[in-house]
Amino acid sequence: MSTMKTLDYLAMATSHKIAEVIGKRVKNTTVQARDLETLATKALGVLQSQGIYAMALFLFSRSGKETKEETKEEKMSAEERVATQILSWLWPLRDPHGALGNLQKNENQPQTDKGFDEINQNKCYMLQEWADLSSDLPTLLLVRDLYEQTLIYTRYHAKASKGE
Repeated sequence: MSTMKTLDYLAMATSHKIAEVIGKRVKNTTVQARDLETLATKALGVLQSQGIYAMALFLFSRSGKETKEETKEEKMSAEERVATQILSWLWPLRDPHGALGNLQKNENQPQTDKGFDEINQNKCYMLQEWADLSSDLPTLLLVRDLYEQTLIYTRYHAKASKGE
C-alpha cells in the first residue's frame, strides 16, 4: 500500500540528500558538518531577507567558476562543493508539485541532482528559471516556504552530524 507524501516529507528527503555532502573529499580535505551548517545558515538568511533569486545568486557566488576545468569535484573547495550540493537539490523543488510527483513514483529517490559541472555551466539559465518564479505569486510563496523548510532541516542534519 502506497502512502501519500507531503511537501514536508519532500523537504526532509531533500535535506537528507543535501547532507550527504558531509564527508566527501575535496582538494586535500573533507567536507565537514560545520561547512554545510554555515552555508545553509547563510543561504537561509538570504532567502528569508531577500528572496529566492537572491539566495540562488548567493549560492552561485559560492559555487565556483563556470569553466568546466575549474568545476571538477576534486578541484573544488569545501564551500564550493556544499554550494553546488545545495543548488543541485533545491533546483527540482522550484516545481514543488512535479518534485512531489517524482517522490511518489520513486520512493527512495526524491529527484535527480544536477552534476557539479552542469550547475556551474548553466548559471544563467538556472537564474532565469528562478527569476521566472516571481511571475506566479502562489508558486513563488510555496517554493520559498519549501526552500526555507529544506534549509532548516539541512542545518539540523549538519548539527546532528557534528557529533559523529
